[in-house]
Amino acid sequence: MAIRKKTAVKASIHVLHVELADISPAIWRELHVRSDTPLSKLHNILQAAFGWTHSHMHMFEDISRQQYGQLIDGDADDFSAGGPPLLDERKYTVADIGPRARSVFGYIYDFGDDWVHRIRVKKVQPPEVGKRYPTCTAGARAAPPDDCGGVPGYEDLLEALRDPEHEEHEELLEWVGGSFNPEAFDLKATDKAVRAVK
Repeated sequence: MAIRKKTAVKASIHVLHVELADISPAIWRELHVRSDTPLSKLHNILQAAFGWTHSHMHMFEDISRQQYGQLIDGDADDFSAGGPPLLDERKYTVADIGPRARSVFGYIYDFGDDWVHRIRVKKVQPPEVGKRYPTCTAGARAAPPDDCGGVPGYEDLLEALRDPEHEEHEELLEWVGGSFNPEAFDLKATDKAVRAVK
């Protein structure tokens, strides 16, 4: 009897367009990640790409509203508030949640501020020879600072920073470290941070 060989799965790369919801002009990043990247690692890549500080809970959500996240003590029921149980993000990959071009899924960071990231698969392609992944290849604008109060808080922060006469101008300027340019995006530094994710 002939022994069947296991079919080798060819490596592929997901090109992801990641955009923060409800902010205009758009704050976005283009990321190239291996299709077999676990969602737990994609979380770390997204934190690096947006300069978030890993200081809050997060989850992913697919088109069917199934949620994936970090299971605390293995108990998914407390987290899911009556919906389907939360699935362990370590056991699912980018390809599982966004299988093909034009697939869309969400990433929510900080359930108080509710930073919703809309992730669209631009394409799935073979890896480039000699290229290391993950990588950030494009983007626009600085991400809001952690703990600034979500979209409304961010808008208030920008208003206060723009107006030297604003009663909270000095306090918030100090809080952001002396300066904050919402239009700034450093591709080289962002790519370096993304590449450093293990």
